[in-house]
Amino acid sequence: MRILFFLPVLTVLFFISGYSSAESLLSKVKDVEQRPFSLSGNRIVAWKKEGVRVFVVNKDARILQGPFQITADTVVCWFHEEEAAHHKEATVEVYCEGKVTILEEENYENYEQVYLRFETLTGIVVDPSAQPIETYEVAQETEVVRRGEEIRSMKKEEYLSLEIPKTVPPSGVSQKEEMVDIIADSIDSWEEGDKRIIVALGNVDIKKEDMTIAADNVILWFDKTGSDASKHENLPLSEIYAEGNVTMRHKDDVQVADKIFENVKEDKGILINSKIKTTIQKKTDKKDTDAERKRLSRKSTTFALEGLPAYVAGEEIRRVGKDRYEIKNGAISTCGFGHPHYHFKGKKIRLVRRGEHNYVSSTSNAFYMGDYPIAYVPYLAIDARKTKEHLLKDWEFGSSSRFGRFIRTDWDLFALTGGRQKDWSDLTLNLDYLEKRGVGTGLDFEYNRQDMLGYIDSYYIKDHKKTDINNVPIEHEDRGTILWRHRQQLPYDWRLETEYSYLSDSHFLREYFQREFKQGKDRETTLYLRRIHDTTAETFIINEQFNGFDTTVDSLREKRYAERLPEISYRIIGEPIGDNLLILTSESAATYFNGSLEQGEPKIQSESLARVDSVNRVSMPFKPGIFNINPFVEGRVTGYTESIDTSDAVDEMNGPASGRFIGSLGFDWSSTHWRNYSVYNDLLRINRLRHIFVPELRYVYSPIVTKDPNELYQNDAIDALDSSQVVVIGVKNKLQTKRGEPGLEKTVDFINFNVDYYMFPTGAGIYNDGINGIIVRKDNFVNIDFRSQLTDIIAFVSERNEFNTEEFKFDVFSSGLELNNPPDWQCFVGHRYIRDISSTVMAAAEYTISEKWRVMGAEKYDFKSFLKDKNGTAEYKPQNLKTNIVLFRYFHDWVGSLTLQLDPVRNDNSYRIDITPRGLERRQRRFWF
Repeated sequence: MRILFFLPVLTVLFFISGYSSAESLLSKVKDVEQRPFSLSGNRIVAWKKEGVRVFVVNKDARILQGPFQITADTVVCWFHEEEAAHHKEATVEVYCEGKVTILEEENYENYEQVYLRFETLTGIVVDPSAQPIETYEVAQETEVVRRGEEIRSMKKEEYLSLEIPKTVPPSGVSQKEEMVDIIADSIDSWEEGDKRIIVALGNVDIKKEDMTIAADNVILWFDKTGSDASKHENLPLSEIYAEGNVTMRHKDDVQVADKIFENVKEDKGILINSKIKTTIQKKTDKKDTDAERKRLSRKSTTFALEGLPAYVAGEEIRRVGKDRYEIKNGAISTCGFGHPHYHFKGKKIRLVRRGEHNYVSSTSNAFYMGDYPIAYVPYLAIDARKTKEHLLKDWEFGSSSRFGRFIRTDWDLFALTGGRQKDWSDLTLNLDYLEKRGVGTGLDFEYNRQDMLGYIDSYYIKDHKKTDINNVPIEHEDRGTILWRHRQQLPYDWRLETEYSYLSDSHFLREYFQREFKQGKDRETTLYLRRIHDTTAETFIINEQFNGFDTTVDSLREKRYAERLPEISYRIIGEPIGDNLLILTSESAATYFNGSLEQGEPKIQSESLARVDSVNRVSMPFKPGIFNINPFVEGRVTGYTESIDTSDAVDEMNGPASGRFIGSLGFDWSSTHWRNYSVYNDLLRINRLRHIFVPELRYVYSPIVTKDPNELYQNDAIDALDSSQVVVIGVKNKLQTKRGEPGLEKTVDFINFNVDYYMFPTGAGIYNDGINGIIVRKDNFVNIDFRSQLTDIIAFVSERNEFNTEEFKFDVFSSGLELNNPPDWQCFVGHRYIRDISSTVMAAAEYTISEKWRVMGAEKYDFKSFLKDKNGTAEYKPQNLKTNIVLFRYFHDWVGSLTLQLDPVRNDNSYRIDITPRGLERRQRRFWF
């Protein structure tokens, strides 16, 4: 009992000792030596030597004490037990090794070796999470203990190191073998010459350092050395023979066989009817200091494969050297079933372990699905512990009204060759067959290196059909796309971004890549250079549409696309003037427009011209009392090499060079107020309320515009600017409450309610570049956003609403109810109304039936859909927009799904079955998503 009382003390002291400075960490907590400590781990070994109790914690060692926490692979603690029995304070020494992490609230530090020395007044609680504490009469001098003893001998208060520790033999004596712990129904031992032989029969369980063996029967051979040769636990192990349901574990790797023989001294052996299992490790990418880097890279599933297994099997596996194996007529798979669903059969397979990597290579391979060969691969090389290699990354088949029967496949070409290129890139081959359209193929290459990243996507199909959606004629049967987007960091803080886009026709994306067509950015060919330094930025852009048409716009929409060849700009953002009394914001640009692309029929055809534009704003923010006021004046000067000739009754092109000036002024005003209320409600889980109230007022007036925008070519929103006056009165409201278990409460936004009233006193409104060209909003309207988190599960949402105060009608109104209880179920029911356009009801739900089954459904129905009859007359009728039902089945290594879809808008009803490796199920789809 005395020992158990002091065990917690040792644990806590060890935890504290993991920090970079023991005194600085402990001083942050008052009376830290009196705080309770706890030590936990999968396996804890203890012994006593010369009045000192020693504890060794292996695997997932963890120490907790107040705000501090330490985790490590292995922990060794020396508790001066006899000293504690006679003194109030007790000394504890702690040594941590292997991925040591020291945490203090949100701060953390990482090391490979940590040694600290503490004094404590409280006991230590030891919690072995996997098995009871193993107590030995003699010291267990493992390599970790010897390294700790060597650091102890330095007589330092602390020792911190980032280097991975090396093997340290004990000084003055020969290195001893790690103790072998044997458990069996029957154990016999005898000597033969210079060998001690131990035979263990029945339910044998052997532990040696980080290796374990379980088998029906095991024979061990030890070399006799010195006077203590009678104790086999101190002898070097030379040979092992195990038979009958043999399982040998070494770190994360597992060997299963009928028989195993190993010559430990020579690192050689043989495994009969064996399978070697190794665990896939997380792929380590280089650090990226650019926060936007991840946004360009489309990799999102690499780490999802961490922890999945890879298997190498054969009738006879030979160990030919340290961490080297050879298999004749063996098999490689990532399926752990006794009869794998898929595998490679190789004539000669080699497995080599190097550090954190397991390299597998094989010649003359056949790829099997079940018992049937479907492909031949001359050479295969993968790193089984770096990433899971699936040759077939994804496949899908089904039937569609528009495509007929189809099969879509994605193949990982790097899975065939491995190599270093897999560390920084992916190469995927797309092979598809569509009964009514033909054979489609493409290559997707993605890369991510230290100073650059990007991707190249391509796709080609020889289209056999005559028309696309809405019976749009197909002019050329050779259809496809190439898209390259690249980002690179350059010297002197410059960054380069390039994009090249090719499309065979304006309807290709809408037909085959619907998601990108609706949600992706415009396809263009661009070279963009930028440099940002403090409050200034310089940019250079060349933007041209080689396709000759707008790439993401269908025939029912209008949009203007202006080519810039080139544009050079300089920006100043928030530069203080006069001891921070004034703030300058400026943007100047020189642009050459090479015409523009436009859907619809413009009044005047665009012409090539040059434009110089400079806008400068000076503001004077100040804060009288509780108010924030920011008045400003702004001037914009713009010059054009050409304009529109309006001298005659009919407007004509090629007008004279022209320029204009726009003068503006205005101010922003706001104030923040809050108040707490003692309100409680069990149903809505309200535990007091805090109301945050922010009134705002914005006024912008542009009384001076020296030239009518109708006399200028319209390339972007700058050319559309006109005299305007805008008043915005807004109020932001937020109600917050506390939710959670006592002592663990978190602040929750119970209600967010924001109202902005836009008024245009002179009838001139807001000018901006929208999806339908230049938008001029002149009607006074109220913008309303409301969200209420009613409970932890239920939320009511009504956002982006617009109420027209002149006609006293909603232009846009949306509302919805969210029910979110992950991972069991989630659902949403909502309605969106757009005046004179649509009134759509949306519903979606997802339910987890069991660990292996999940179902998801979605429905969109428009009560006011815009349609055309056979005569081309426009009318509004109710219409189902889309219905989706998806059933998911989770296998041990794959995810299967059955999808039923009704899409009247695209005149396409389809079903499809999709088989995807776990971790890759969120890949973008062709044809539908």
